Amino acid sequence: MPDTVPNLNSEYRLPRIIPQLDRLRGLAIVSVLLVHSYHDIPSMLLGVVRQGWLGVDLFFVLSGFLITGILWDSRNKGKYFLRFYGRRLLRIWPAYLLILFVTFFAMPLLKTIVGGPLLMIPDERVGIWPYLLMIQNLFPDLIVGSTFLTVTWSLAVEEQFYIVWPIVIRHSSKRIVLLCLIAGILLEPLLRILAAQHGCSRLGIYMNPLTHGDGLLCGAVVAIVLRSAKHKRRVLLLVGVILLIVGTALFLPIHPIKEGTQQWSPFVFTAAALMSTGILLVALVSENLGHILHRYVFMNQTLAFFGYISYSLYLYHIFFLRLATSDKLHMILNRWNHTNLTTWLMLICGLGLSTLAAWISRVTLERAALAKKNDI
Repeated sequence: MPDTVPNLNSEYRLPRIIPQLDRLRGLAIVSVLLVHSYHDIPSMLLGVVRQGWLGVDLFFVLSGFLITGILWDSRNKGKYFLRFYGRRLLRIWPAYLLILFVTFFAMPLLKTIVGGPLLMIPDERVGIWPYLLMIQNLFPDLIVGSTFLTVTWSLAVEEQFYIVWPIVIRHSSKRIVLLCLIAGILLEPLLRILAAQHGCSRLGIYMNPLTHGDGLLCGAVVAIVLRSAKHKRRVLLLVGVILLIVGTALFLPIHPIKEGTQQWSPFVFTAAALMSTGILLVALVSENLGHILHRYVFMNQTLAFFGYISYSLYLYHIFFLRLATSDKLHMILNRWNHTNLTTWLMLICGLGLSTLAAWISRVTLERAALAKKNDI
């Protein structure tokens, strides 16, 4: 907590480094971990935990905010496209190629050599080429049955968005960019309705950037607005709270906490994006929320750690959870016939191994790649 809290009526100045964002990444990845562990969560918490998929939409908003800011700040500089795509390559592909290598080459080899329980691991139905081309999200019915790579659909959504978005920012005025963003946000529910009417499955709508891009667009709006006008901290806090309330009010009738009562709605991702954008705006001025909220939530060191390893943890956790919580392994380990205890121990081991692998990846493979960013 700073010695002097900025006055609510003072102008908000966007800092070069925003520590609260790591905490929001941490919150997002913890939400995803919980929703992917919901089979082993006590029934009293199940309704809340099942909403953890909202963490992906928070990731989308953060990505839209950060990447659009980077693009906007560098749009008049030389080597614009080379710098962006080169640095994007260094950030995304090392850990991504590692999980592809393990899935498509190491695991089949282990199945052949070791056999036994490993033979129960099915082959990836999509094949490696869609993953290398980052179009796996266009095969939703196949990727949902993926053993280890299900979560990569959101990565594909982001990369497809960033094929087009740098071009728009480079060659458009601020007014045109904002008009494109607002038009996109307003059109998203309509596109979902049209997609559903033309036979697109809910899963297909969920995994397509044209029908699930609300978060990316909302994050981009915040990035542009904060760079194009001066705003008081009070205004950001007020707008953030309003978006949180509106998003929640829109979300709860569609996706109530009570399990099994959710219904499909073209506005569900709109609501998720509004809530996530509200959280982002509130986080930016969290110093004005009071000592407890700022220090123990928006500057929480545990969330900062998970935010630091969030990308690799997002990629790797399904791999370790599937291995550590398999039915075959459960039968072998449940010697004392305490099923719930065995299940919890296996889940803790899976989450622990995921976290350890993600941390090792972040401080070795990813750090080495990111060190080359300044060479581009």
